[in-house]
Amino acid sequence: MLKDPALFQKGFHLSYFPMRDEIRELVRQENWVMLDETFKLLTSETGELTQALKRYHDFSSIEFIISIREANNEWEEDGIWHDDGSRVFAFSLSLTMDEIKGGRLGLRLIGEEEFTQIPTPGFGGIIMFLTGIYGFEHKIHKVTAGRRIIIAGWCT
Repeated sequence: MLKDPALFQKGFHLSYFPMRDEIRELVRQENWVMLDETFKLLTSETGELTQALKRYHDFSSIEFIISIREANNEWEEDGIWHDDGSRVFAFSLSLTMDEIKGGRLGLRLIGEEEFTQIPTPGFGGIIMFLTGIYGFEHKIHKVTAGRRIIIAGWCT
């Protein structure tokens, strides 16, 4: 259950998640295996990220991926609109350290043409957003300059 609907009037809420220096260093080193292991701990039942997210919404578990999108990738393109199925809540935690262009999160009510474009926040910025359960869908737009590094997560 959503704990403070007023924070999500447009379907999302932007906040900040404080991260240890070791996370920044793992990103700099491109040590994706250790970064994944670190986020497994942070998203465990007693993990710091789980506890922070539970201030906004009740859920029982988190799935996540490390999402890297960059302009230099010849396959880079806009994503597709989707609603995350039965997942109740989603988030995009930025590990992006350099300025980028594009890569915005698009969010809209299902079936609507108009949508909100949410810029990728700086390192530690977190966009929490509503899914199809609440009538919303989203997509990521093409990165046109730079590299966007995100922990993308879904709560069930």
